[in-house]
Amino acid sequence: MIERERQLYESRVQQFVDRLKLSMYGEEIPLQAEVAVCEPPLPFAQRLQVSYRPIKAGEAWGKPWQVAWFHLSGSVPQSWHGQHVVARLNFGGEALLFDAEGTPQGATSWHSVWQPEFRRDRVEIGNLVAGGAKIDIYAEATAAQIFGLQLVRDPQPDDPKRYGFYEAVVQDLTLATFKDDVWQLYLDASLLNAQMKALPEKSVRRSRLLRALMSAADHFDREPARVAEAQEALAPELKKKSNASAPIASAVGHAHIDTGWLWPVSETVRKCARTFAVQLDLMERYPGYVFGASQAQHYAFVKESYPSLYEKIRRQVAAGRWEIQGGMWVEADCNLSSGESLVRQILHGKRFFQKEFGVEVRNLWLPDVFGYSAALPQILQRS
Repeated sequence: MIERERQLYESRVQQFVDRLKLSMYGEEIPLQAEVAVCEPPLPFAQRLQVSYRPIKAGEAWGKPWQVAWFHLSGSVPQSWHGQHVVARLNFGGEALLFDAEGTPQGATSWHSVWQPEFRRDRVEIGNLVAGGAKIDIYAEATAAQIFGLQLVRDPQPDDPKRYGFYEAVVQDLTLATFKDDVWQLYLDASLLNAQMKALPEKSVRRSRLLRALMSAADHFDREPARVAEAQEALAPELKKKSNASAPIASAVGHAHIDTGWLWPVSETVRKCARTFAVQLDLMERYPGYVFGASQAQHYAFVKESYPSLYEKIRRQVAAGRWEIQGGMWVEADCNLSSGESLVRQILHGKRFFQKEFGVEVRNLWLPDVFGYSAALPQILQRS
């Protein structure tokens, strides 16, 4: 294939994938919203004890590390009866959404640094929703991004932003209909597009992927309603291995959470709740999905602050869907810690997991420490 033609075709495929992202939503209406900044932060049970003020998209509400409660309300239009309805919620910071019983669900306007196109800003309202159904959502949001505050490079000593700055601004508070078929087509097309880009330019497999993606783009561009035909064009390539010798891998989900890093420990508690709630939601959607988490301290945080969420975790551990990983209380530093400190980490961590979940942890999980003590093998052998 001529190089110029290949670049044009691959550019068109990328435009097709980007267009799919913008085509997932149908009709939309704004939600009514009000906010109450709480200092100090208040738990779910006390959210009604503060005064709220109206707020809408584009308005600022919080300075660094402030925490606020949002109340969102609205109703589903009668014309949406029987459709899949979602809420697009971007509070300008990480957030927890609560059901009537106080069980949280995670939402964040900040994506993972490894997958910029995936954000947790779409919240399920329900499929086959009745027209006129009432929307009533409470959310707790933090004025910070996923890695804390914004930083100034090489700040001057008198720079007021020297230690970080942030202003939380509401970005989106929208109720919308959602097109599941377009979402599935987007997942398939973006996966194959990413695979295509990772292959050598003269690879036969890359050329076949390009042909399939171009065919899908042709179907969708002629008539966006012909999503099924576009999916059929991709189906043969989705069934193939990357190459004849490609291995088959099984993966277990994991989320690494620093107990204390670029945010206060109070925010670590919320990060644990957001992360664990999202994983439990994924388990409900995908029966084969398995997740694992380490650090007994994080489980203790959730047990104390979000007991209903903790009970869900216990049920999934008992069902074999949630792995207890690593026997330490926290993922300890191994350079400065004494031998006795490391022993105590394991003693308290293993004791917690045995008592709470009936699990005898037989592994150490330390993926993010900067050096390992030479004493670890003998400590683990005896632990």
